[in-house]
Amino acid sequence: MDDKSIIHFGITMALRTRGYNLTRENYAIISNKSTLGKNMIYIQALKKNDEKLIKAYSEIYADQEGLIYRDDWCKKHLIEVMQNFNLNMNFFERLEHVKFEDEIAQFLKKTKFFEITDLSEYSCPGYYVMVLDKYCQLYIGTTKDIKKRVKQHWAGGKLRFDRLICGQITKSRLSINSFRALDTTRILVYPTDDIYCQENEFINFFSNEFVCNRIGGGKMEFGVLSVAANMKIRNLE
Repeated sequence: MDDKSIIHFGITMALRTRGYNLTRENYAIISNKSTLGKNMIYIQALKKNDEKLIKAYSEIYADQEGLIYRDDWCKKHLIEVMQNFNLNMNFFERLEHVKFEDEIAQFLKKTKFFEITDLSEYSCPGYYVMVLDKYCQLYIGTTKDIKKRVKQHWAGGKLRFDRLICGQITKSRLSINSFRALDTTRILVYPTDDIYCQENEFINFFSNEFVCNRIGGGKMEFGVLSVAANMKIRNLE
């Protein structure tokens, strides 16, 4: 290992330009590219000459397919993103560490999860919990490869600019993908081939204030409709 890399939970990681911990400065990087694909509603509005919709979407997009955001929209969105970031940080400061620790202890006692120190040994299916002690937050997930999935979460805070807010500014929680590798201070795992079916049960074990999952667990069989129906919100004010 050289001075430009670190080892975290047994995984060697190269130096990231955006750092190993989440900060206000490295949280949001403006991008005018949509990650949501073509906006078919806008395209159909143009075909039907729906003036109301055209006016609304033309204030958001610089093109007629909904793939490029206008610069003024990006500036406005950045302001909203940082407002949401500040609300979340203030929310975290109000949380009780003792209660957080107690819920984790009860979870370990009542389930088959256990704490690990070397993630490299768990290229296997199962459930995992990423614990962010500084923020009294945790994320519960399930996957066919625990090691690979956790590393994906750590991959440089890659959440796209247009996905930083999920729902309302005052209710959108920070995504686990916005945090950095060193923000994860503990990892709990439950290796099993029986994945997905218990994810929601594990998520609901914890108080809503401590969970940073944006949507409920299990397979999203109906795509966007499933995501919308299972979206998790919290009052940040």
